[in-house]
Amino acid sequence: MAQAKAATTPEKNLIRFNIKNVKYAFPTADGGFTDFAPMGTASKLAIETDASEKSIYGDGKRIIHYNNEKGKTGTVSLNTICNEYEIACGRKKRLDVGLADIKPTKNVPHVLYYEICEMNGENEISVAKGMLYGVTSTRPAESYDQTTDDINESSFDLPLVIGGTPLLAADGSVYKDTKGNEVSVWGVIVTPDMDGYADFGKEVVLPKNGTSAETPAV
Repeated sequence: MAQAKAATTPEKNLIRFNIKNVKYAFPTADGGFTDFAPMGTASKLAIETDASEKSIYGDGKRIIHYNNEKGKTGTVSLNTICNEYEIACGRKKRLDVGLADIKPTKNVPHVLYYEICEMNGENEISVAKGMLYGVTSTRPAESYDQTTDDINESSFDLPLVIGGTPLLAADGSVYKDTKGNEVSVWGVIVTPDMDGYADFGKEVVLPKNGTSAETPAV
């Protein structure tokens, strides 16, 4: 009797988990970006699509169904408040004595970098790197308590609005498709099997359409 063969285990990544190395970079006056600065340790990143749907009817039936994506919203949960980030956002200010919460008079779009883990069918773990573009945020809420003998650690949820950035053509100009539409990019994920992975995250990389990406795969 022939022995049964073991089922083939897929090599593609099957699950994503974890969040780490969240960093931020702000635009500079010369059109570039600052170096990435760490935001501290994170425990969660949640991203949701900000979209609305529209159906148009004619001749007694639906003739158009359009999904209008306006960007993304999200929340990054940090183990502590990053004062340097809050200062860069204009929500805190260093005084002669102490650090003050102030009423913000600006909300500058910036870039967030993060890393997540992926696991394939062989239980091999790899790290994927991501950037979110056109990010603005609001002040995290603060809550502290001590209700047991152990330390009751707090988590600080930072609300995000992810407005995106225009996709660039290979020559650096704003990309337009064959029908003249500009393309907004909310975020980019790079995995170890992709070009540019090793250096991704060392500085802000604006999304650019490569030569091979000009023609969609059939």
